[in-house]
Formats: sequence, C-alpha cells, structure tokens
Amino acid sequence: MKKLIPALILLVLMISAVFIAQSYLNRKEIPKLYSVPDFSFETYKGEAFNNSNFSNKISVVDFIFTNCPGLCPAMSRKLASLYDDYSGEDKIQFVSFSVDPARDSVQALQDYADRWGVNDQRWQFIRTDKQGIDSLYENGFKLGGELPHGHSASLVLVDNNGVIRGYYNYDDDAAIEQMKKDLETLAGNI
Repeated sequence: MKKLIPALILLVLMISAVFIAQSYLNRKEIPKLYSVPDFSFETYKGEAFNNSNFSNKISVVDFIFTNCPGLCPAMSRKLASLYDDYSGEDKIQFVSFSVDPARDSVQALQDYADRWGVNDQRWQFIRTDKQGIDSLYENGFKLGGELPHGHSASLVLVDNNGVIRGYYNYDDDAAIEQMKKDLETLAGNI
C-alpha cells in the first residue's frame, strides 16, 4: 500500500503534464494583422485621441454613427454588454469611431455615450473630419463600404502595441466568444 500511493501520485502528475502540454500545443497564436497608422482625432469629451491611446490597453473597436437606425444600436448594445462584462478590467478599453462627422458633434457623441451608460474612460467615442475617418477606416483598419451607411459590422481587436489582431462579426455568438478568449489572452500578456 505504501508503494501504491507514490505510484498513483506519480501517475496523476504524469497525466496532468500530458494534458497541460497538449493544451499548450493546441493553443493557437492570435495573428498580427496590421498596425494602426498614426492619427489624431477628438473624443466625445473634446480631448485628443491618437494611436498612442492604444498603448498598454487591449481595445475593442467599432465604427458607428449616432443617428444610425439599425446596425449601430445593435453593435453599441453588444459593446455595452462587453463594457459591463469587463468593468473591472483597466487593461481593456472600447473605442467607437464615428463615421458621420457632419452630424456627430462632440455633444451628439456625449449624448450617445450617456445613452449607453458610459461613466468612465474605458469606452471612448471618437470623431474627426470625413477625410480622416475615411482614411483610417479604409487604409488603417482595412475595412470597406460606403460611409456612413455601408460601414462594417465587425468589432476589431487591437493589442497594446496598436496592432490589429482580429475582426469579429458583432452578431455571431461564436465569433464574439472567440473575441473574448483572444481579448483575455492579450490582456493577460500585458
């Protein structure tokens, strides 16, 4: 009996090591897609926001406009849910870029933030001029569609070095679950 206990402990340790090694080998690397280019825009608080704001935070980014009748409220509802889910995480932020600068004034974005219960700096609403958002949207985030109405339904994951790590359809539960895993993995590495 005395020899059986150490043998069982050794067997359990060996099996555990195999499972740990297997999970490590099955782990997929989150791809590094594109670097977010230099930009300098304005927050809904009237403060500067630029690519350095991605430093030391993992960001979930979307592109919206405040008077959008369908897609934007649904995307913002998803972000609001994630914002609540990660309320204790200071390494995670949410960034919504307005694609309708003609109508999305600082005040319009402030009202929109209030509508979604934003009460801290973890969710930023950003605006600029048409040329700036068109360039960032197409050339920086590599998204397509006629702005404002034809904007993407993707949530974009950006790491703490300003590198895009993935695109996830806001309305696909499996994609959102994968995004959460990727988000948590990246946040755990900061």
